[in-house]
Amino acid sequence: MNKTKERLYILAIIILMAACGQFYYSYHYLPRHEISVYYNKDRALNEEINHVIRNADTFVYFAVYTFTRQDIKEALLGAKYRGLTVIGISDKNQYQALEPQRKIIDELRAAGIPVYEQSHSAIMHLKVIVTEKAYASGSFNWTASATNSNDEVLEVGTDELVRSRYEGILKEVFERYGN
Repeated sequence: MNKTKERLYILAIIILMAACGQFYYSYHYLPRHEISVYYNKDRALNEEINHVIRNADTFVYFAVYTFTRQDIKEALLGAKYRGLTVIGISDKNQYQALEPQRKIIDELRAAGIPVYEQSHSAIMHLKVIVTEKAYASGSFNWTASATNSNDEVLEVGTDELVRSRYEGILKEVFERYGN
């Protein structure tokens, strides 16, 4: 009887160790595929953008049509001051027409953050932010009315395939309009 109990304990320990090993491997080595979609009537979408920026360790790339939120500007400046590479693009007509947007972009540029403008006759209508860890994209412009009044959605995710695709798109846009 004692030998049977010993074998059961040893078997239980082996199973427990195997389960712990699988958990460790899954947690540390398998890519995350987390994607959430938010609606601004249920959640403050600007907080999701700020969360993506605050969690970045290497870079923050962004493209936004309309940008008047001071909190997002402050988060971008904070990323720059932490030593991250921060690069953006905005719509040329929005920059020229909206004093609050012009002021924010000029402040970002004064801090050494390149913020490009498209050079074609149509609009730059992207609303995307990407870091080495996550992305966010949707209809959400970075404005008070988009946060508080409009009907807006924002997808936030860590799926590496989607994240890297957004990174590639923004790099392509920066290369096209960065000169």
